[in-house]
Amino acid sequence: MLRRFAVLSLFALLPVAPLFAQRRHATPPPPPFVFAGPPARDIFSNADLTVTATHIDLDLTVDFDKHQIRGSASETLSNPTGATKYVVDTRDLTISSVKIDGETAKWSLGPSSGLGLPLTVEIRPTTKVVRIDYASGTNVRSQAMNWLTAMATDGDTAPFLYTYGEPDRTRDWIPIQDTPVARVTYTARVQVPRGMLAVMSCDHNPQATSADGSYSFSMTKPIPAYLIALAAGRMEFRPLSDRTGFYAEPENVDDALSDLRYLPDMFDAAQRLLGPYPFDRYDVVLMPPNFHAGGMENPNANFINVLNVVRGNHDATPYYSNTVSHELAHAWTGDLVTCATWGDAWLNEGFATYYQGRILDEMGIPGRGELEFYFDRTSYEDYSKAVSKAPATATMMHRDLTYDDNVGAAFNGASYAKGGMFLKMLEDTGGRPAFDAMMRDWLVRYRFRWVDHRAFVELLREHYGALDSMHVDEWIYGSGMPPNVTIPPTAEIWTRAANRAAAMLNGTSLDTLGVESWTPTDRDLFIWACTTSLPSHMAEVDAALHMSSMKTAEGNWWVSMASTMYAPGMPGFEAFLLRGGGNVQWGYQELIKTPAGLKYAVEFYKKARPHYDWGIQSRLDAMLHYSGI
Repeated sequence: MLRRFAVLSLFALLPVAPLFAQRRHATPPPPPFVFAGPPARDIFSNADLTVTATHIDLDLTVDFDKHQIRGSASETLSNPTGATKYVVDTRDLTISSVKIDGETAKWSLGPSSGLGLPLTVEIRPTTKVVRIDYASGTNVRSQAMNWLTAMATDGDTAPFLYTYGEPDRTRDWIPIQDTPVARVTYTARVQVPRGMLAVMSCDHNPQATSADGSYSFSMTKPIPAYLIALAAGRMEFRPLSDRTGFYAEPENVDDALSDLRYLPDMFDAAQRLLGPYPFDRYDVVLMPPNFHAGGMENPNANFINVLNVVRGNHDATPYYSNTVSHELAHAWTGDLVTCATWGDAWLNEGFATYYQGRILDEMGIPGRGELEFYFDRTSYEDYSKAVSKAPATATMMHRDLTYDDNVGAAFNGASYAKGGMFLKMLEDTGGRPAFDAMMRDWLVRYRFRWVDHRAFVELLREHYGALDSMHVDEWIYGSGMPPNVTIPPTAEIWTRAANRAAAMLNGTSLDTLGVESWTPTDRDLFIWACTTSLPSHMAEVDAALHMSSMKTAEGNWWVSMASTMYAPGMPGFEAFLLRGGGNVQWGYQELIKTPAGLKYAVEFYKKARPHYDWGIQSRLDAMLHYSGI
C-alpha cells in the first residue's frame, strides 16, 4: 500500500506524453501549460477582487437562544495595486464597527439585492488588516445557519447548529469575498454553550468537549469561502485510524463504529488514485437526520447526513457509502482545485461523481464501480427527460449563468451525472493509465487554485492532441446526450438484482436465491428492483431478509410499508418517520393515497412534527393541510 502510494505520488510530478498526438521528432516537450487568464466574473458575488483577503481571524459567539452568530472578522489584505477600497459580500448582517489597522474606518453598505449588500471599506494603500464587528440575522429559517431544536436531533437532548456555505451562503454569517475564485486561510475562536463540542473545516479539530465551551481553530490551507464551516452540538469523537475518524451524537457512536469501519481503507484508496490527501485529517461529522443534504465536502471535516452512511444494522459486510466516497473525492476535485464560477460546477461535482465510483473500484468492492457509472447514465437520462421542455442550457455542463438564473440551478444532472460520464468517456477512449496521469497533472499544476472550462480544454489538448473525435465541445458546451457515451446501459450487479426480483415475482422462493450471502448493496438493489411487486410480497421478503427488524432499511421498503401498512413492520416504519430527515416525505406521500393512510398520516404527524426541521415541517404542513390543531 505505502509503496504503491509513493510511486503514484512521484508519477504525479512527471511530464506525461500526449495520448493521441504521436511525437514525430525528439525535441524536448514544452513546459507544462498553466492557464493564466483572468477568471470570468462571478455574477453571484458583489466582491471586488482588486483587493483580496488572504487570511481571516474570526472571534465568534454562537447564541442558540437568539439563533445568532456574532463577533468579529479581522481580514489580512493583499493590495498589489495600492487601491483604496475593500469590498466584501454580506447578507442579513448587522455591521457595528469597522477598523483598519486598529483605527476607525469609513464604510458603507451598498444596495440590497438577492446577493445581499456589498460592504465597502475605505482603506489606505498600506492597510494590512480590516476588522469588522458584526452580528448575523436571527432568522431561525436561515439556510446558511441551520438551527435544529433538540427534538430534531437523534438525542432529543440538546440543540444543534450547522452552517452550509455552498454555493453563496457564507456571507450570511461572515463578511467575506464569497466567490469560489477567492481563497483564504483562517483561524477562529468560537464560544458555544457549555457541554457542546464545536468543529470546523480546519486542521486538528478538538476531539473532546471543553469545560467552558470555548474552542480555537486554525485552517492553514487556503480555501474558498463556501468551504468555511462550523458545527456545534452534543457530539463525541472516535478515531478509526491515525488520520481518520468521526464525530457523532452519542446515540449513534456504536452504530458508526461498525458502519464506518471501512473509512481508513477508503481514504487509502483515494490517495492511491489522486495523490496525497491535501489536508491534515479526514474526519466525518455525522449530521443529525434533518441535515438538509446527503453530504458537504468541507475539508478535514465532511458534514454527512447520518442517515446516508450509518444504518445501524451491523451487517457482516458494511454498506460502502457512495456519499462518503463522493465527499472524500471533493478534497481534490473541488477543495484543492476549485471551479472559478458556478457556471463550471461540473469541474467540482462531475469530477467527484466520477471518482466516487473509481474509489469504490479501487477498494476492490465487486461491481460497485460499474454500478456507480451505470447510475450516472440512468440518472442523466432521467434528468434529460424531466427537463426536455426546458431551455437547452439545462443539459449543458458549462453554463454562462445570468442574473435571472438561481445559482442553485448550476447543481443539476448535467454538472453531476453528465460530468461524471464525460470523464468516464475520456478514460475509456484513451485508457485508464493515460487518463490517470492527466488527472494527476491537473491536480498538481492547479493545486489550491481556481480553474474553469478553458483550463480543462487546454489540458485535454496538451495530453490528448486533437479533440474532435471525442466530441469534447458537444460534451462541455452542447445539450443532450453526446454520441460517444461509453458507459453500458446496464451493470452486472443491477442485472442480478433485477433477475432475483423477477424470479420472486414468478414464484421462486427467496430461500433458494442465497439471501444469506447477499451484501447490503445486493439487498438494497433487490428491494429497489421489485418496487412495483413488493407490496404483494411484504411477508415473503420480510421472512427472508428480516426487514422489519432492521434499524434502517432501503427507502423503497418504507414506501411499500406506507402503501400496505404491513403490521409486523409498523414499529420500524413509525421509528423511521419519527427520526426525521427529507426521506420521511416519501412515506407521507404514499400514505395519503388512501383514506386510511391519510387519517393515519395526519394523526401521526401531530406527534412527529417536532422531530422535523422547519423546511420539512413547511412542506408536510402543506401536504397534509396541517394548521397546528
